[in-house]
Amino acid sequence: MNFIKSFFRTDKEYKYTLEKYTYKDGISAIVFYILVMIIYYVMGVLYDKRNIYLGYEVNFFLAILCILFAVINKHPIKTIGFGKKNLSKSLILGLVLSAVLLIINVISGILGGYHFSTASKLILDFAYYFFVIALVEEIIFRGFIQTRIYGIIRKPFFAVMVTAFMFMLFHIPFQMGASHMSFWEHISNNYVTLLFTFLWHIVLNFLYAKYNSIAAPTVFHAVLNWCNVLFK
Repeated sequence: MNFIKSFFRTDKEYKYTLEKYTYKDGISAIVFYILVMIIYYVMGVLYDKRNIYLGYEVNFFLAILCILFAVINKHPIKTIGFGKKNLSKSLILGLVLSAVLLIINVISGILGGYHFSTASKLILDFAYYFFVIALVEEIIFRGFIQTRIYGIIRKPFFAVMVTAFMFMLFHIPFQMGASHMSFWEHISNNYVTLLFTFLWHIVLNFLYAKYNSIAAPTVFHAVLNWCNVLFK
């Protein structure tokens, strides 16, 4: 019982930092989120109209912009998960959970008769999911938006649920722009995937909050996505 309580305990510095965020910080997170949604919709339209994919450029730009938002508000870089304290513990946690996830997926794929993708493809895919997808999304949602939203929503449960909903919606604009689907059409066709996205935010936020570090959620997030392309 003590082990379970200890495992699910949130880092004290994380809790302390959340208490310091103001209404202005919460509004800053909302404004940044709206900006991200608009940019992703435009990116989807460009992909549909001109077959131009700007995922790499846009995501790195958003990560840098997110860091600038923090700097402008005079918040240390550690407030979006880049602190040295507990870094190794967070990394180990992410690696252990990722290993479990990877083993489950590999066994399932082998038993299902699937064949592994080529080594070069696996390496490139992992780099893409780690740097372009996982790291950027963790900076934006677990590091920046989820923490600053406490400036507006003080109750932890509601703060996490609201940001989980925001994270879920974040996966819609690009698809809307690229596929000509309306908002409701996309939801009706992808509600199961969106529900899982909602739940994954809760898991990833726990991994972040446990050690107040971006390491564990980034590693786990990358492997989670990578598991979808392990097999041909």
